Amino acid sequence: MLDERSLALLDIINNACPDSGYKIFDVGELTDGLSTKYAIDIDGVRECIKNLSSHEYISVKYEDEREICACPLSKGRLAFENRIDAEIDRARDKRKFFIYSFLGGAIGSFIASALFALFRLFFGGAQC
Repeated sequence: MLDERSLALLDIINNACPDSGYKIFDVGELTDGLSTKYAIDIDGVRECIKNLSSHEYISVKYEDEREICACPLSKGRLAFENRIDAEIDRARDKRKFFIYSFLGGAIGSFIASALFALFRLFFGGAQC
């Protein structure tokens, strides 16, 4: 399983390479794209690139101090699509749980009100 930084980097590479060709990425641009949310530096980006490459999510053609030539592999595209599907499923589950909770609360309050009215009718009808 990939960590959040690696998935974010994989997302950047997937979006930059819509076809299956290689693209040259500037390491500084990749670092800037990830540094705002994940506080990652150049060494962290290089480590994520090595991790993605060793797990066959991306293919790296060459790498130097400033540039990396890479393209996503089918496993990398599939991992990102599976993550999107999982997020959609979680959103559906949250909506379903909200609806069930709302209906449960509404039915429960109706039953409590009905019981209170019956109790008052039978036992609390006498007033001072």
